[in-house]
Amino acid sequence: MKLTDEVAGKIAGIARDLLYERFGDDFVFDPIWVEQKVDHDDDDYLELNIVFDGDQKKLDPGWTVGIGRRMEPALLAIGVEEIPDHAFYEKNEWLEGPPD
Repeated sequence: MKLTDEVAGKIAGIARDLLYERFGDDFVFDPIWVEQKVDHDDDDYLELNIVFDGDQKKLDPGWTVGIGRRMEPALLAIGVEEIPDHAFYEKNEWLEGPPD
């Protein structure tokens, strides 16, 4: 699948909606973006990047680890069959410089 800006925006929106539904006003999630990357076997994959501002102790890893699977029904509804990998970055870490 070739990732377009439109589809990337929709994927980021799905993630944003789920995050705010789960964590409400305890966090700010911004920016959220999706990239198409290539792994060591030259296979394409999607990576969902999420910058958050809030008390990391309240960011439930038991929930966040499954965000890709939680997104699956909405992804399928927009024609995306691939579950993205994901990475969370604290805002202060992000301000020091975006990840590669």
